[in-house]
Amino acid sequence: MKKPVIVCIDDEPDVLNSLKIELKKAIGDRCIIETAEGGADALELLADLQADEYEIALVLSDYIMPDIKGDELLRRIHENSPETLTIMLTGQADLEALSNAIKYAKLYRYIPKPWQNEDLKLTVVEAVHSYLQDQKLTDEIHKRQEANEELKLVNEALSASESRLSQFLEALPVGVSVYHSDGSIAYFNQAARDLLGADTIPESTAEQLAATYQLYVANTDELYPPDNLPILRTLKGESVKVDDVEIRQEGKRIAIEINTTPIFDASGNIVYAIAAFQDISDRKQAEKILAEYHHTLEAQIDERTEQLQQAALAAEAANKAKSTFLANMSHELRTPLNSILGFAQIMEPSPDLSVENRENMRIIRRSGEHLLTLINEVLDLSKIEAGQMTLYPKNFDLYRLLDDLQDMFQLRVENQELQLRFHRDAEVPQYVRTDDIKLRQVLINLLSNAIKFTETGEIILRVIKLEKSASLDLLDSPTACFDTTRSIRDFSTTSSDLATLPWRDEAEDSSGSAFFLLFEIEDTGVGISPEELGNIFKAFVQTDSGKKNQKGTGLGLKISRQFVRLMGGEIVVESQLELGTTFKFEIPVGAVYAAELPDPQLNRQVSGLEPNQPCYRILIVDDREDNRQLLVKMLSPLGFVVEQATNGQEAIEMWENWHPHLILMDVRMPVMDGYEATTQIKARIKQREQEQQGNGEMDISHPDSPIPKIIALTASTIEGKRSFALLVGCDDFISKPFRKTDIFDTLSKHLGVKYVYSNSTDFISTGDRNNLSDSLPNAALAYLPTLPAEWIDNMKQVIRSADFELIVRTIDEIREPHPELAEILQGHLDNFDYQKILNLIAEAEESDHADEGGTN
Repeated sequence: MKKPVIVCIDDEPDVLNSLKIELKKAIGDRCIIETAEGGADALELLADLQADEYEIALVLSDYIMPDIKGDELLRRIHENSPETLTIMLTGQADLEALSNAIKYAKLYRYIPKPWQNEDLKLTVVEAVHSYLQDQKLTDEIHKRQEANEELKLVNEALSASESRLSQFLEALPVGVSVYHSDGSIAYFNQAARDLLGADTIPESTAEQLAATYQLYVANTDELYPPDNLPILRTLKGESVKVDDVEIRQEGKRIAIEINTTPIFDASGNIVYAIAAFQDISDRKQAEKILAEYHHTLEAQIDERTEQLQQAALAAEAANKAKSTFLANMSHELRTPLNSILGFAQIMEPSPDLSVENRENMRIIRRSGEHLLTLINEVLDLSKIEAGQMTLYPKNFDLYRLLDDLQDMFQLRVENQELQLRFHRDAEVPQYVRTDDIKLRQVLINLLSNAIKFTETGEIILRVIKLEKSASLDLLDSPTACFDTTRSIRDFSTTSSDLATLPWRDEAEDSSGSAFFLLFEIEDTGVGISPEELGNIFKAFVQTDSGKKNQKGTGLGLKISRQFVRLMGGEIVVESQLELGTTFKFEIPVGAVYAAELPDPQLNRQVSGLEPNQPCYRILIVDDREDNRQLLVKMLSPLGFVVEQATNGQEAIEMWENWHPHLILMDVRMPVMDGYEATTQIKARIKQREQEQQGNGEMDISHPDSPIPKIIALTASTIEGKRSFALLVGCDDFISKPFRKTDIFDTLSKHLGVKYVYSNSTDFISTGDRNNLSDSLPNAALAYLPTLPAEWIDNMKQVIRSADFELIVRTIDEIREPHPELAEILQGHLDNFDYQKILNLIAEAEESDHADEGGTN
């Protein structure tokens, strides 16, 4: 059996949509709901429905529409479908239109716009129920009429009609009362009698209802005002709905809702008023409970919000305290390290040191650099957690990086009688673009762990090229996408929930294409238990095997994971106890050409100043004696004139009286810090400039009293310190601990100082000196110094003997004429890389033979 149909008619689509939603809520799936935009559309729709034998239970129509007015439309619908109930929705229909609708269209109810949702739902439910009851009763009447049509056609029809009306009213679950136009009561159904507590129809009039049935204004002890009673207002022409009425019966309060509608005759006169009312005590109680719940919930939300705000303030204070602590600790640790590393740099090349003492000095320097690395790891972790870590992608030789790592760890694995194997797919390009420093650090951390926890067997590093992800294009847009929740492949295939991190890119227009590299580090070590796998990437957390080993800070894996994610990738781990562990991480990279790689930079040993230069005066300002002496020992032997000050106040006085060309200004000092001293010096210079300009002089600078360049020195690692130093007037910024080249390059940059080098044909590339001999371009090989053949033969012999001390003494034989080359050889020796020493000697020997051939 087909479901009955409800048709909604309005010329405004938004109204139709809203009406359909509300009817769906009220009726559910009991009826089919159709819509029509206008009268003509509605008549066509109704004809189609009737042709398909659908029962049209209810029509809800707007009154004012451009083609057909609502009352006329309902009249036509009623002519074609007399059983269909009609409801008019409008705020502008006049009494005549309503009267016509009632008279000619079987109008069930008039609902003003904007309607009340509850009123609309109740009315529609009642109408549908009425229609269904009517249909049911109609079917019964038809059956009776067919059986008794010849005998009691007229009487049975009247009786059936009266019975139907009576049954309809009595069957309604709500109270129904009908009033004559004079206010007297015409009818009460049983539900009304039960609700009002009346067994018979009372004789009272509408005006007396409040007192007769104890009708009160809800939540008060006041009788409902007679003039405001819904039935009286309806007898004046209103359709009324109220829910603020209470009935008092035997000490019990019953909340009721009353809906009243006037009934008009053919002349438009009110002949009846119908009231429908029901007990809504349960609904009122539910509304009360809901209101109290909302009030309680709002109070809880306010309380929780305040707690969260307090927690946020506490967390912010804790973060500030942590940042301050790290900044202070970094400064306190890096300041003495500056002296340790600085003096080690000064003393290490000294020819006065014995071989043993020179090696001791190297150990001091390497230990200091290791301590600096540990400090930087803690600071890196703090920066990552604070969201301050930045990527520095550049073009580099991936093969060289992998070869260097293999050389770095080869001796260590041989000493432990392990095997170290590197497998690189043929499709992996040699030259790529990403943050090579962070990639190198991740690989070092993972390889170090693998070797540390492997007693027998092997460690394998695999590098595999993967197809480019559709969601990442690092070269077209200098951003890295990272997601910290999904697996190693999921993060690259979808773009939802991805965050972006800015790259500090030095060359945005790279010419290569983007793809992914998968790195796998597999070992046959002790493995990790399943219980510990979830904690290995946490800071300062070590596995049981790590605690037994008693090495490391517990930060390596934490930093490695964060570095991988900053580069746009993810890292995962697989492990089984006693079988081994495999770490896998994938990062996006770009392929580049060899021509895009930077050439190695020269870094020669400064031995003095070129002649015919000014006598440069350098003022060193630092409250620590060791820091001042370090700079004095760096600069004085080269020919700079150096003076010292212990605080900012002394620096100002020295500047006024001595007129230095450049001031190396520590920023953290007692009495007056470097920022304040710089501010005052710059302010006085500006004041004198203004005075000079007022006197018609164009420039206050004079060779004997130059405007000094001020270079800030600090052991702090906070990024904002550099910006602040430049803001207050500093010309440049150097972080402690620094290298000699940092100081020399800064003097050259700001004063134009030119240096004399101990041997201008020696060279070393920036970065790790151990990587030099096999990373130099062919053009650079022409500048290898000419070495005595006797020395070359002797070096080959001592290398074959593997006598470390003898090799050191042999290298020292060329240290004075060729200090840079000696440093390179010593670096390879420190790593026991004899093959690289032999390669470099062979290159020098071939270069020497080529020169001899050319002279012939």
